[in-house]
Amino acid sequence: MVELRYFAGLTIEETAEATGVSADTVKRDWITAAAWLRVELSRKART
Repeated sequence: MVELRYFAGLTIEETAEATGVSADTVKRDWITAAAWLRVELSRKART
Protein backbone atom coordinates (compact mmCIF):
# COMPACT_ATOMS: atom_id res chain seq x y z
CA MET A 1 0.00 0.00 0.00
CA VAL A 2 2.73 2.45 0.93
CA GLU A 3 4.58 1.90 -2.33
CA LEU A 4 1.46 2.53 -4.38
CA ARG A 5 0.17 5.47 -2.35
CA TYR A 6 3.42 7.29 -1.57
CA PHE A 7 5.85 6.36 -4.31
CA ALA A 8 3.45 5.82 -7.22
CA GLY A 9 1.07 8.58 -6.10
CA LEU A 10 -2.09 6.53 -6.50
CA THR A 11 -5.30 7.58 -4.80
CA ILE A 12 -7.02 5.36 -2.28
CA GLU A 13 -9.48 4.23 -4.93
CA GLU A 14 -6.72 3.51 -7.46
CA THR A 15 -4.76 1.56 -4.88
CA ALA A 16 -7.83 -0.47 -3.96
CA GLU A 17 -8.44 -1.31 -7.60
CA ALA A 18 -4.79 -2.20 -8.23
CA THR A 19 -4.62 -4.52 -5.23
CA GLY A 20 -8.12 -5.98 -5.40
CA VAL A 21 -9.15 -4.86 -1.92
CA SER A 22 -11.73 -2.36 -0.74
CA ALA A 23 -11.04 1.35 -0.33
CA ASP A 24 -11.76 0.94 3.39
CA THR A 25 -9.00 -1.66 3.65
CA VAL A 26 -6.56 0.68 1.90
CA LYS A 27 -7.52 3.48 4.30
CA ARG A 28 -6.98 1.24 7.34
CA ASP A 29 -3.64 -0.01 6.04
CA TRP A 30 -2.55 3.55 5.25
CA ILE A 31 -3.43 4.73 8.76
CA THR A 32 -1.62 1.74 10.27
CA ALA A 33 1.49 2.40 8.18
CA ALA A 34 1.51 6.08 9.15
CA ALA A 35 1.18 5.19 12.85
CA TRP A 36 4.01 2.65 12.59
CA LEU A 37 6.24 5.21 10.88
CA ARG A 38 5.53 7.81 13.58
CA VAL A 39 6.51 5.33 16.30
CA GLU A 40 9.69 4.28 14.51
CA LEU A 41 10.76 7.86 13.84
CA SER A 42 10.15 8.84 17.45
CA ARG A 43 12.30 5.90 18.58
CA LYS A 44 15.11 7.01 16.29
CA ALA A 45 14.87 10.57 17.59
CA ARG A 46 15.33 9.38 21.18
CA THR A 47 18.55 7.49 20.45
